[in-house]
Amino acid sequence: MQATFALADEQFAANDYSGVMIGLPLAVQLHAGPLLYGRDEGNNWMVRCAAATPLLKPICLERAAFCGRISRLSGQTVGDQVLHQALLDCGAALRLDLFDPEQETDQAEAVPFRLAEGDWLLGVADLRGYLAFEPDDRLWQPLSGHISDIHRLLWQPAHPDFAALRWVDSLPAQSFAPDQVFVTIKTDKT
Repeated sequence: MQATFALADEQFAANDYSGVMIGLPLAVQLHAGPLLYGRDEGNNWMVRCAAATPLLKPICLERAAFCGRISRLSGQTVGDQVLHQALLDCGAALRLDLFDPEQETDQAEAVPFRLAEGDWLLGVADLRGYLAFEPDDRLWQPLSGHISDIHRLLWQPAHPDFAALRWVDSLPAQSFAPDQVFVTIKTDKT
């Protein structure tokens, strides 16, 4: 299995600006972020589906198609809101943020879209990678593999290669902001 994800500068910093080089092992939690319910060609989306084969397939760069079963749901109070998340088994664990804009505020404790553990979802998402986690995180389930590719999108306007996507063999031990970095890992899973 192969997965490409966007690595945020904050996550690289939480990993002490180290460990991102071609060939090195890496454990990463794949995160799809918030998804719209229902097909939406321009955004990250998900829909319910019948039981199928769990899949996580790259479409382009960090964008991937997924199909999987909800293995775990979690609700956590953040301020005056409840953040609902799901862990989807797609052959690799994929974390989803669940937000239903039509859900009544007095039903904040209810799981969005009436999803339940065991439900199957399919959709499309831009993957992000989490390298660090909170000790009480119930959904932490990293994917382990070896780094096979690193791409850096240059966002420095004064740089002659502005907006160019460049292959690199490692990241220096410093912040890469404002650039974007995409990391591909390969696992032994099929």
